Amino acid sequence: MIIQELTLSHFRNYEKLKIHPSEGVNLFFGSNGSGKTNILEAIHYCSLGKSHRMNHDQSAVQYGESASLCQVSVSDSRTARQISVQLYASPSMRKTILLDDRKISRFSELMGCLQCVIFSPEDLGLIREGPSVRRRFLDMMISQVNRKYFIALQQYRVGLDQRNALLKTLKNNRSQSVDWLSDFDRALAGPAEVIIRERKKIGERLNLLAMESYRRITGLDREEFALAYHSSLKDEENIGEALITQLDRAREEDIRLGLTSAGPHRDDLLFSLNRKNMKMFASQGQTRTAALSIKIAEMNMLMELSGEKPILLLDDVMSELDQHRRDGLLKEIASFQTFITCTDPIDLMKEHQRFFSVSSHEGKGEVKRIHSESDPDESSVSHEKLKEDPIFS
Repeated sequence: MIIQELTLSHFRNYEKLKIHPSEGVNLFFGSNGSGKTNILEAIHYCSLGKSHRMNHDQSAVQYGESASLCQVSVSDSRTARQISVQLYASPSMRKTILLDDRKISRFSELMGCLQCVIFSPEDLGLIREGPSVRRRFLDMMISQVNRKYFIALQQYRVGLDQRNALLKTLKNNRSQSVDWLSDFDRALAGPAEVIIRERKKIGERLNLLAMESYRRITGLDREEFALAYHSSLKDEENIGEALITQLDRAREEDIRLGLTSAGPHRDDLLFSLNRKNMKMFASQGQTRTAALSIKIAEMNMLMELSGEKPILLLDDVMSELDQHRRDGLLKEIASFQTFITCTDPIDLMKEHQRFFSVSSHEGKGEVKRIHSESDPDESSVSHEKLKEDPIFS
């Protein structure tokens, strides 16, 4: 996949911006707070319909404006399309997403249109953080190549929220009938089976790819890195029925807690180094290498499953890596379209990269192309007012 054009309008600190990136490495450098990460965030919105760092869309709208736009023109081996995401300052208005000027009615329609893998400093802590971070990593990766999985996630989340709401009601009023819980248990079983089966299948392949990337980055055979998906449901043949049985057995405890104790929302991705739990025993360097290996494995996994190379977003990751790991990462991503943010580009200077200087003046972001000898006359950044913003209805 290749992004041909990125357009922003009243998005974060950018009033109007249009960028034509290189098909290779695009480097955005500038001081902290200048707006570098905002560019990657806009691409992430066009890929997954949400920010990689914020839960509230309203904060992405430039101060004083009612709406913002992030838009990409993207092509792959089969087609070319335009993806537009409009966000609103009012909490009462939901974001609008268009594919080729057609408003989509379901988020599942967006999945896979623009596949991306993002590396951020937070991802380097993937090993040491809680299970929810690792589940989110799996869910975002699989959803990009499997729309049925994304739909199952949505169905499961709705059913889980409803079951938990009923549990809390029963906790406070035990005179009410518990019979409805059985209906919610059955409703959760189908989506849960889809989620767990796909996570296990992807987890097995991801393990092999991550092991390989770990060895390539470190050059060490004596360190055996591995990951494994751990599910609270042990019956691999009848996952749905196993969940119903487990929820029935835990009914009284669930009512006491007001929470659902079993299901894919309780599962985890476990990491080990030389068969020891990395969360407990790994050094900082080993943890960073493992997290990096996982993201490289994700990158290769998406390419295997879709036949397309995903877009890579590296948000200030280079400063977290020593030179050896930095060189290893650059070697891995050499053939992918990549967007990198950093404060100092000196160590990354190469002829095939396209450089953009990012700055902020009076709260407004500005991006300037730093021309190289390979294409000095090509204009790839525009701050001129757009003739016409896309019409969202």
